[in-house]
Amino acid sequence: MNNYSLPSIGYGTFPQKESLILTVKCAYNAGYRLFDTSDNYENEKWLGKAIGDFDDIIIISKFSQPHFAFEVERCFEESSKKLGRAPNAFLLHWPYPFLWKKIWRQMEILKLSGKVEHIGVCNFNEKKMKKLLKFCKVKPFINQYERHPYFQQNHLKNICDNNGIISMSYSPIGRKNMQLLNDPVLNSLSEKYKKSLCQIILKWNVQTGTIPIPASSSYEHISENILINDFSLAHDDIIKINTLERGKRVRFDPDL
Repeated sequence: MNNYSLPSIGYGTFPQKESLILTVKCAYNAGYRLFDTSDNYENEKWLGKAIGDFDDIIIISKFSQPHFAFEVERCFEESSKKLGRAPNAFLLHWPYPFLWKKIWRQMEILKLSGKVEHIGVCNFNEKKMKKLLKFCKVKPFINQYERHPYFQQNHLKNICDNNGIISMSYSPIGRKNMQLLNDPVLNSLSEKYKKSLCQIILKWNVQTGTIPIPASSSYEHISENILINDFSLAHDDIIKINTLERGKRVRFDPDL
C-alpha cells in the first residue's frame, strides 16, 4: 500500500450498518477496492461480514475514542476483531484538544511495531497539520478531510502534497448540497461531458490529486460514482471548477 497502489476512489460506509452486507458487495462488484470506516460509525462488524474473504481490498478505520486516549492499541485490536482483519491504515479521527499528541505517539508505536501498515489523521486543518509535522516522529500517510468544489482547502492540500501525505476527501460531493447540485458551471460541464454532476465532481477530485470516498446506499449511485475512468476534464474546465471555492463547509469544523 503506497502512493502508487492506492485506488483513485474509495467507498465511504457512514452511516450504514446492516445494509453494508449488500451495498459493500455491490461496491466490490462495481470495482471498489478501498473501504473507509471508523470505530464510532458502529459498523465495523458489518463491514467485516460484508468483505468476507476478499483479499484484494484496502480497509481504513479510525480511532475516535478520546476517553481511551491511553488505550489506542486495545482499540485498534477491537477494530481488527470486528473487521476480521487488521485495517491497512488506522487514522486519528480528530485533533482532540490536549490529547492528540499523546494519541499520536501511541499510533506511532503501532506503526513502528509492525501491527499496522500505515497511520494517518482526519480533520487536521492547515494549522493542526503544521503542528503535527513539527511534533511527529512518523509522518501521517493520509490526511482525510472535507473537500469539494465549494470547500477546497487548497492550502492544506499543498502542505500534504509537499510532505508526501495523501489527501483523501470525505463528503466529496458536498453531501449533495442543493447549491452545489444546482451550480451552473458544474451543470454545464455535466452536459459537455455527458456525465452526471457527481461524476464531474469526483473526476475533479481525482485529477487534482485527491482520493474521494463518496458514500451511498443506492446501488445506482454506487455503480455510477466509480465510472469516471473513461474521460478526463480539460485543464480549462478544472480551472473553472477551481474558481467555485466559497469556503462553504458542510461538515463539522475541527476547530470547534
